[in-house]
Amino acid sequence: MPEPVDAVEMRTALAGLRRTSGLPVAFGGLLSDARHARIGELDGARTGALRGLVISAGSGLGGKAIALARPCAVTDYPASRHISHEYDTAVAAEGLRSVVAVPVVVRRTVRGVLYGALRTPVSLGDRTFDAAVAAARDVEQALAVRDEVRELLALTREQAAAGPGAAPGAWEDVREAHRQLRALAPRVADPALRDALLAVCGRLASASGARPPRRRPWRCGSRRARWTSWRVWRRARRTRRPPANWVCAPRR
Repeated sequence: MPEPVDAVEMRTALAGLRRTSGLPVAFGGLLSDARHARIGELDGARTGALRGLVISAGSGLGGKAIALARPCAVTDYPASRHISHEYDTAVAAEGLRSVVAVPVVVRRTVRGVLYGALRTPVSLGDRTFDAAVAAARDVEQALAVRDEVRELLALTREQAAAGPGAAPGAWEDVREAHRQLRALAPRVADPALRDALLAVCGRLASASGARPPRRRPWRCGSRRARWTSWRVWRRARRTRRPPANWVCAPRR
């Protein structure tokens, strides 16, 4: 059974954070509702004390980052007076001291939180902060792409369900959605979602080919129509191949 894209992207981001920052521990998770995040991914942890921990907005360091929608850090987690201490038992079991928490924000909505930590009480430098923020941005971009893909898929399925009776403008929306889906496909990390996306793209391509866009013809009396049709007619005589279609009769 394939893993959820959330888990894959979070795990990749945490591994990248440890690699670029040198932090021994990284962990994080996405929000299950508007005010609670569940720690689902650990990288470098010695115990499972943090796994499954539910973080409430405003509680602890991660909860503070969620509530403020900005990165927060402490030099010594157990002794800090700037955060609440509901999660001290789990933090102590893992031996964490200096910790940074960065919210994952998509379209101005907090969707998760990502942590990096040391087991010694030292100040975290700019390099560490930059690496943590970059890791969170990677998750944000993955979630944004997934959201956009799902919205476009929903749109195309809705228009396809309308069938041939759909308004002409609806088919233009489908063609535009098809173009956007093809552009997004290489950026989708989840194999199952990417396969579904490409399958829909194939069906949309067939549907679009069956219903070519209707172009408004020129008036036969216009100078441009007469000149263009005359050129087409002359080219047809020279090549002995009939024109694909006529806008109006060739006349001078």
